[in-house]
Amino acid sequence: MRDIVLALAAPLLICAGGIYAACDGWWRRRHPAPDPRSHAGRRIVAERAVADAEAIVADRYAILAEAERSAARLGGQQ
Repeated sequence: MRDIVLALAAPLLICAGGIYAACDGWWRRRHPAPDPRSHAGRRIVAERAVADAEAIVADRYAILAEAERSAARLGGQQ
């Protein structure tokens, strides 16, 4: 039984990969990315960069605040 499953797994994976590639190509043809050299493309890239930076800074401040609370708790116990 295990041999049959292994024998059928390879063609199944190949077919699934082909279907995924076809659907991905269809999606990208109908939803093209903006040209990064255009004004809109540069604006979108800049907005994503700012959002990523804000998320990183917020995460680091949360880690710092948690470390300060932990240090205050440890300092109060001594």
